[in-house]
Amino acid sequence: MRELRRVVVLLMALVGVAAGVAAEGPVRLLGVRFEPAEVLIGDHFELIMDVEVEEGSGVAFPAIDGSFAEGRIELLEDRGVDTLAVEGGTYRLRKSYRLTCFEPAQYRIDSVGVLGFDGNKIDTLFSPAGLEIEVALMHVDTAQKTIYDIRQPLEAPLVVEEFSGYVFFALFAAAVLASLVWLVVSRSRRAKGREEQEALPRVAPHIVAIRSLERLANQKLWQNGRYKEYYSRLTEILREYLSGRFGVGAMEMTSDEIVEALKSVEVTEAQRKKLESLLRESDLVKFAKHTPDGETNEESYTVVYYFVEETKEVAEEIVAPEEQRLEGVSVEEKMEESSDEK
Repeated sequence: MRELRRVVVLLMALVGVAAGVAAEGPVRLLGVRFEPAEVLIGDHFELIMDVEVEEGSGVAFPAIDGSFAEGRIELLEDRGVDTLAVEGGTYRLRKSYRLTCFEPAQYRIDSVGVLGFDGNKIDTLFSPAGLEIEVALMHVDTAQKTIYDIRQPLEAPLVVEEFSGYVFFALFAAAVLASLVWLVVSRSRRAKGREEQEALPRVAPHIVAIRSLERLANQKLWQNGRYKEYYSRLTEILREYLSGRFGVGAMEMTSDEIVEALKSVEVTEAQRKKLESLLRESDLVKFAKHTPDGETNEESYTVVYYFVEETKEVAEEIVAPEEQRLEGVSVEEKMEESSDEK
């Protein structure tokens, strides 16, 4: 049956070629065919069109789209036009399309045409016979071969490489989360500490200075030959007091800069000269290895002490809760002492 069908198709193609050659006109459709005429489902095949065109004429080939064979034959590639031969002023052209089909059936296309034009008129040239192609399923001999069901996936043992990445990611995420929690908690504690510190009553600068001077006197540094340490601590107490009382950045200043800064604060000329003399004496001890006598050491201490007493702010003299806390005596103990005296 298939051999008979092939013979019929071949005869139709030969008739079409003969009719095309005999046809008059500048454009002649020589033949249209599927190649091969029998394919399996999903195989590729071609639609081939041969045309003769005289010089000065033109031809337009059809476009294969979704309507071709009711959309059951699909276009894979438009291969373009090839020139097969040139004889005199006549060109033999071939247009081919690469196609495929996924629905098994016997397909017949009644006619496929091209447009030919010579500048004066346009003619539509159709193939003299229809096109046929058979798309078949692959034959399986079940008597010789057994068809088995799809195998299920094999059960493979779990290995470390399969989940080690997830474990590493989980540990990394936990470390990042712990770091964020620690950062938030640390900032919260620091903020709370600053709030508590700000809530405490501020200790007046002169109180801090007097207490520091008392501790310095109790250490008896210069009496034991530690002159440099004595003057370093004495001038440090003075610098801290100037910063807290007058807002002078004395901690980062040299002695000359402090003397210059004192000209813009509310101190007397006598006080300024005494401080200048003290700072000069201190520089000699710290940098020139000068050894002052005991009277000079006592006088330096007195200069700082009386400068603090004479320049302190009266409004800052009473800071009872903080002052008593720093002295290690509670308010209740003070009240008990007062009641006992009465």
